[in-house]
Amino acid sequence: MPQAVSAASRLSRGAEKLSRLRCMIDTLAPSLTSWLRSRAIARLGGLLILLTGASMSFGQDSPPPRSAAAPASLDWIVPPALKPGDKIALVAPAGPIDLAKVETYVAQMRREGFEVQLPPGIDRRADYLAGSDDQRIDELNAAIRDPSVRAIFPCRGGYGVMRTLDRVDYAALRRDPKIVTGFSDITGLHMAISRHCRLVTFHSPMPMYELYRKEPEFDFATKSFRRAILASEYPPGAVGFTLPAPPRSAPQIEKLVGGKARGRIWGGNLTLVCGTLGTPYALEPEGAILVLEDLDEPPYRVDRYLAQLRLAGVLDRIAGVIIGDFHATKPEETPTVHRAIREYLKDLRVPVVLNFPVGHVPLNATLPHGAMAELDADAGTLRILENPVRP
Repeated sequence: MPQAVSAASRLSRGAEKLSRLRCMIDTLAPSLTSWLRSRAIARLGGLLILLTGASMSFGQDSPPPRSAAAPASLDWIVPPALKPGDKIALVAPAGPIDLAKVETYVAQMRREGFEVQLPPGIDRRADYLAGSDDQRIDELNAAIRDPSVRAIFPCRGGYGVMRTLDRVDYAALRRDPKIVTGFSDITGLHMAISRHCRLVTFHSPMPMYELYRKEPEFDFATKSFRRAILASEYPPGAVGFTLPAPPRSAPQIEKLVGGKARGRIWGGNLTLVCGTLGTPYALEPEGAILVLEDLDEPPYRVDRYLAQLRLAGVLDRIAGVIIGDFHATKPEETPTVHRAIREYLKDLRVPVVLNFPVGHVPLNATLPHGAMAELDADAGTLRILENPVRP
């Protein structure tokens, strides 16, 4: 009992002192950026944990918890399906955008009856980023917190999402689930949302790439995208769907290791999958259907990433593997990349398929990230076992 009283006393004294420090930060708030203020407050919370072994909440300005995973009691949820009249918010959380291409897609969606929000200044640029970290995360969080927004479409990938994963308002997204789309660098956001929200998102084409295009070779990507997120695609009583096979003129799905497996879809871009390992935003490999794709990477780097997955134990814990498009910076090196992939995966005791239509190519299928799915490597099919949206 004395030890319990002592611990409670330490917690009370520590909280009192840190609360006074919090007041000092609030006094200085006009001279601090919102980012510095939230960082300072978060450091206070960390200090209290170190001193007392306990934690306390400092309000909504604090960054989201950096827990290793979402609580076990948190059930997976799906967002409402998209229908005409709904508002779509376009955001630029990664690389700078081509505004003309994005506006072409905005006009298409508005003609179909959707309300599309294009934030002012979305075409900002800061070297290889679409503006500062503050600008990009504030834009994303504004869309997450807006109750009128039903879907968030990142315009493109590139680079930059990892810089702000610890500042996403995951709690707001969990309270008000929305459709979140994108691929490439947006892979980092998909995995982070899965970890901290248990919300199904969509590894999909984006407005600045496939979605604004009207050429026939992009029909596959557009139809797959609409099949996954639109309410009109879900008849009453229907549950799940099988992803369409690529056109016969395209590379066909190839079995590397046969078999059938069920699990939740995780992953996407190989660089982001490996870049987040060891962080609170990494994939959860246990029983997962792992999806991998990438572009413009030399063979030695792909080899290194795959070695990292093997050494980290990821390849020992997954239920299946889907390999999408991989092409090297130099076309003549692409076969070497493919050879490295085969070497690392051919001896796995789980189903593995190659040439799946996903990645930085016109044939880019939409995969519900976090949804339960069944991979049949012998048949070359992927079936989504649940509706990834609420019709």
